[in-house]
Amino acid sequence: MSQDNSEELIKVEKVEAFFYPIHGIPTMVLYLEDGREFKMFQIPPEIVIALNRLQEKRDYEELLRGDKRENIYDVLAFSSEIKDQLSKIINRVIINDVNEEYGVYIATVEFKFDGVIIEKQLIPSHAVFLAIVSNRPIYVKKNLVDEQEKQERKSGEDV
Repeated sequence: MSQDNSEELIKVEKVEAFFYPIHGIPTMVLYLEDGREFKMFQIPPEIVIALNRLQEKRDYEELLRGDKRENIYDVLAFSSEIKDQLSKIINRVIINDVNEEYGVYIATVEFKFDGVIIEKQLIPSHAVFLAIVSNRPIYVKKNLVDEQEKQERKSGEDV
């Protein structure tokens, strides 16, 4: 699926990942250029920790509970050479679909090789991490943001 219609995309300006208070649900919030937020819940806990390490938020070190082993996310963010290479091949990330059956979002990562764009569908939190490491833009399809807001309003009315 090619995403050439930029009117349908909203650019992400800032990303935060945290464990939602009380229940500890791993959460990612994408702050959009139009002032709205796009939220993703139940993301892999490793992504929350990796993003906070990358953003140098030290309070998440306690979540490791003594496990000092590194993971693939740490390796990807390890050196400027790796980040430079990723920025050369990653064009952009677009959260552009939802799998209704499983209730999960889908992200498309555009990789560019010798001028050819190859699109791969990834887990959105992984795609966002790649975009942040490589300093590439992140977009969310407008209809997903609209639908999420509609569902939030409906949930608020049901309470």
